[in-house]
Amino acid sequence: MNLIFSKARVLVVEDEKIIAKDIESTLKRIGHESAGSVARGEDAIIAAEKEKPDMVLMDITLKGEMDGIEAAKIINDRFNIPIVYITAHQDEDTIEKTKGTNPYGYITKPLDDRDLSTAINSAMYRRDVELKLKDAEEKYFRLSENAPDMIFSQNVATRVYNYVNNSATKLTGYAPKEYYDKPGLLEDIVDPEWKEQYLFTLKMIKSSNTTIPFEYMITNKNGGKIWINQRSVVLRNAKNEAVSIEAILTDVTERKNYEEKLEETTLKLRALSNYQQRIREEERLYISREIHDQLGQDLTVLKMDLSMISKNAAKQTDNNPNDKMNVFIDELKKTTSYIDEIINKVRKIATELRPDILDKLGLNEAIEWHSGEFEKRSNIKCITSLCEEEPVLSPEKSISVFRIFQETLTNTARHSGATEVKIELNIINGWMILSIHDNGRGITPSEIEKGTSLGILGMKERVLILGGIWNINGEKNKGTTVQIKVPLN
Repeated sequence: MNLIFSKARVLVVEDEKIIAKDIESTLKRIGHESAGSVARGEDAIIAAEKEKPDMVLMDITLKGEMDGIEAAKIINDRFNIPIVYITAHQDEDTIEKTKGTNPYGYITKPLDDRDLSTAINSAMYRRDVELKLKDAEEKYFRLSENAPDMIFSQNVATRVYNYVNNSATKLTGYAPKEYYDKPGLLEDIVDPEWKEQYLFTLKMIKSSNTTIPFEYMITNKNGGKIWINQRSVVLRNAKNEAVSIEAILTDVTERKNYEEKLEETTLKLRALSNYQQRIREEERLYISREIHDQLGQDLTVLKMDLSMISKNAAKQTDNNPNDKMNVFIDELKKTTSYIDEIINKVRKIATELRPDILDKLGLNEAIEWHSGEFEKRSNIKCITSLCEEEPVLSPEKSISVFRIFQETLTNTARHSGATEVKIELNIINGWMILSIHDNGRGITPSEIEKGTSLGILGMKERVLILGGIWNINGEKNKGTTVQIKVPLN
């Protein structure tokens, strides 16, 4: 290892004058500088304070009451100056005695240029690394102390807090000292409703190697309810055992309150939409019945009257084929035929407003019927696979599911480019599951993610109103699948 550092000022502590002078000469020869030499431990402490050297070369055995080890300990504690020991023997007992003084190295007598240069450069390199590390730690500490979020480090086994920043007071009402005095304080103030979930998530975090953010509620020192977002990471030892957990806690109460208000508004809008849909269906049912029963009956009576007139007129012209009445009879027949067309159109309009088959025969038959009608209009083949059991749904749910089914087929005809649609209806574990799959171009993830289609948004909302689950996915050139899951009554 070739370490190159700028000139270091070195204090020499050696009770043999000749050796001390030789060390000072060597220092100059290898590019460093002597900060003076002393022979006693007491003098070394004074010189260290006065000269403030970059490091100290300390002989372990010194004349006087204080040996090199004791002097080194005081210098290290007071001035934090690196110490490199000079010793005649690097035996285990000597090294063990010096451990408490945080030595930066050892040099065995007699000293040569290379050993001394290596020892000084190694000590300076270590000192440089330690200073940078200390600087980084101080920056991290300042950042932590001034962070708006609560930051803590906690021992996993003992639940003792190794560190808690000042923001803990603002967030929870408890000062850092209170956390240090009471292991597991944070767990204790988690709201009872969230305690089980909190402990379960904490267990997951300890057993995983990933950061898992989660949210829960605490009761602060003043009794207030605070929503917390916690992001945690677990530190592990060489055996991959969880040693400590470090976490950042953010107050998200305001955001949660907004979310709750938004959810309340969404539920109100959903209820309003449900009410509007119900009123719309009731109006459709009323109009459908009026058209079918009243207008249909009136047209049928009119047709019967015209037929009667036509028959009576025909009797009067039996013996006179050229009678002008025959022209009148032909016009009556044309009018009767036109009335038949109107009656069919009226029935069709009434059926589209509210399929009579849905009320009389149920959802299965209504889906089967509409699939057939859709196939005739669109030339898209419909393959149905419907369970024999009729789904037990309220009239409101049945018509909503049917409308969603109609909307899905309409979208298929407009956008998919499909030639075939498969329709499946099953009942599984108390749920009605309706799947519509086409063989068209396939809806793209971006189209689903944008959710800009009012048709898609409308269908999704209608399913949510029913307490159901709506899903759509597609694959390029393999089609689109829409699945509707609705709980049975």
